[in-house]
Amino acid sequence: MQNFSYICGMIHLLNILTIDIMKKTIGLFIGLLLLVGACASAPVEDKNVTQLKALSDNVKQNFAPDRRSAIWEVTFTADTTAQGVVYVAKGAATQAEAKEALTAAATEKGIKLLDSIKLLPDPALGEQIYGITSLSVANFRNSPSHSAEMDTQTLMGMPTRILEKRGSWWRGMTPEGYISWSNVGIQPMTKEEYDAWNKADKIIVTTHYTLFREQPSATAGVVIDGVWGNVAKAAGEQGGYYKVILPNGKTAFVPKADTQNFSTWLKTRNPSAANIIATAKQFLGFPYLWGGTSIKGLDCSGFVKTSFFLNGVIILRDASQQVQAGEEVDLSDLNNLQPADLLYFGSKATETSKERITHVGMYIGNGQFIHSASSPASVVINSLIPGAPDYSTTAESLIRSKRYIHLIDKDERIVSVKNHPWYQ
Repeated sequence: MQNFSYICGMIHLLNILTIDIMKKTIGLFIGLLLLVGACASAPVEDKNVTQLKALSDNVKQNFAPDRRSAIWEVTFTADTTAQGVVYVAKGAATQAEAKEALTAAATEKGIKLLDSIKLLPDPALGEQIYGITSLSVANFRNSPSHSAEMDTQTLMGMPTRILEKRGSWWRGMTPEGYISWSNVGIQPMTKEEYDAWNKADKIIVTTHYTLFREQPSATAGVVIDGVWGNVAKAAGEQGGYYKVILPNGKTAFVPKADTQNFSTWLKTRNPSAANIIATAKQFLGFPYLWGGTSIKGLDCSGFVKTSFFLNGVIILRDASQQVQAGEEVDLSDLNNLQPADLLYFGSKATETSKERITHVGMYIGNGQFIHSASSPASVVINSLIPGAPDYSTTAESLIRSKRYIHLIDKDERIVSVKNHPWYQ
């Protein structure tokens, strides 16, 4: 009887195992069918489209390798017509030469290509391809989205070039040639309006913060906030206030004590090492902000850029761009450094990797440098010398240094405001 129960139990167990195996087998079979179906339905890319993509990548590498300074955003379609397959290139580019290079390369491969790539500035903008920043600080992002990473900022009165519009977003270029997106704070203008702005008498804010008010009174309502470097059109004086016209056409009043005539300011710029460092020290304790180039927050390269700008000099935006300008300083001996030399931190090139610049600061003498540091998230002074009370381990990644001051208006990437064509 016990043997019979044992045999029945074993049979029951075998039934369970058999059912389980059958379930798994059926599941596996269905999975394979789905996989085969997916593979069968996956479209096979036209070989000419594949070739065109490769040609496009080559054009991008040669004409627009850095999206911060040039645009090459191109896609391809193969459209079937009564005459056969027509290959179409669509997208946007900032250089006509790049478009021509793609068409020529496609022809060489025997591919007839219809060029529908939009050359920026977009013709749909009409004559309004000039812009003036109308907010105290306008934020620019790397794509037309509020959640996109912030790239840079422009200050009120700063000129831009408008390249295209998508929805509420403008893609623009800053005076240093940086391309990015902003959805507010840019006043579009025609060439005539832009020239009138440049020729008008203007004022510039010369204190950290100020307020533009509705009337010439400290108790009047606020029209807009103002920060160091903001520029507005002068329209008269009333007591201790300048009457101004903002880039968006609004009238306001700003304290004379917080401003200076813009032409006078330009003429009195003396970008010496001492003056640039003195300006840089005015930012001590101000917050670090990724993408920031204003008193409201600065990243490392934005801090350097703004310290130069407030002394009347326009330099490139990012540290990896700035390191390409200026004269190389030999770092084998730190005594070679001079005040206001720029210090670049990161990792050197190797056989398998390129040089990588991750940070920039400014040398101020005595082994010290000033920089906007992500930690402690503010502008600080540190030492390059191990053992010094203010030594920073950032110094361990110092790999290059560049000298700028003697090359102002001699290096095309280091240009005085007064000689920059956008301010003429």
